[in-house]
Amino acid sequence: AEARAEARAGRGEAWRTYFLACFGDEHGTTQGTKVRVARRWSDDGPGSWPLKVGFCGVTATDHLLWFLPALRRLTWSGACLPLQPVAVAMLLPPSEVPAQAEAGLAWQAACCVRSQCGGESRLARCFVCDVLEVMPPGPPPQHFRHRMAWPCATCPRAAHRACLERRLAQHEGKALGAAGGCRGLCCEACGCEYRTTRRFPETAAELFVVTLQEWRWTARRLFVCVAFFAWLYSLVDHYFVSESVSRDTCIVLAFTATMMSLTVTRRFHRGIQLIWHTGNRWRYFTIFASYVVLFWLAIVRALKPSMWAWAVPSSAGLGMLHQVQVALHESVAACVLLSLASVLYVALASGIIFLFWKTSLRVPTVADGRLFPASSAAAAAA
Repeated sequence: AEARAEARAGRGEAWRTYFLACFGDEHGTTQGTKVRVARRWSDDGPGSWPLKVGFCGVTATDHLLWFLPALRRLTWSGACLPLQPVAVAMLLPPSEVPAQAEAGLAWQAACCVRSQCGGESRLARCFVCDVLEVMPPGPPPQHFRHRMAWPCATCPRAAHRACLERRLAQHEGKALGAAGGCRGLCCEACGCEYRTTRRFPETAAELFVVTLQEWRWTARRLFVCVAFFAWLYSLVDHYFVSESVSRDTCIVLAFTATMMSLTVTRRFHRGIQLIWHTGNRWRYFTIFASYVVLFWLAIVRALKPSMWAWAVPSSAGLGMLHQVQVALHESVAACVLLSLASVLYVALASGIIFLFWKTSLRVPTVADGRLFPASSAAAAAA
């Protein structure tokens, strides 16, 4: 066993030496550089399960329906994406890679990736912590998270966003410079000031922290939700006087009040304008129609027929609807389907509320310099 371990270590050192000799100057690697291989894009997820549920989204639907990544995690031993091997290190799960051989396999994977056509785009070295990242093939997941950033518009040096944000936190007490530059946080190579921007929270801890920091916004949103809920509850309590308001009805009213509070925000109206001028607006109309159907099915289940039986004699149409609801509540199969529809309504409504919550708040970060021309960065530094 010791001989095999020494042989693996020797091969790892050989792969390191080969990479430094062939590609060391290109990526700025040294003998002290460590390498990290991402076996799949989901390995780049924020935190550990179950705290990453709702933040590890592969598609737009995963961001809307927060429970889909959780179901995929429970039904598939992978995470958010299937395994995409690029070398020996990616073929083995982490638990089967010995600690003394993992570094060697990682350098072997880095050499294999760099030797491929366009492989240089999948390698990035952080100049802060001196770690070489080997990214999986294919495009990254369609979410707002980006592990690496190029903070300087004039230098092709990359860094982990987390490393840059730790540096930014050390200078957060200093004033901002011109054009959003952060004084005291600049490129060590050319001296250009880094631009600061804001990003979406990518972990549950960040979301709760920024929610507490923006307590005025949180208080306003809670006040609007409570006002809508009190109004809806008073209407139900006034018109359905024969019985007390049930727990299921209160749950539906709570989700309805929260959804109503979203419709009075500027972001909601801006979103409607953007949707209306896109070619996919019919897809959104389909989602809205599905939401309306699930909402009314949840109402049919939550309201008991006896709660509005007093209104039946006043209209023949109401009498027919009342008979239909009575038949549905007396049928076991119909009760099961209504319960399933109620669960789907709660899941869809909670996904929309959570999506609005986590996209309404921002966390300070360092902007990607590739998004700004070098001329404007030089002008800002001057």
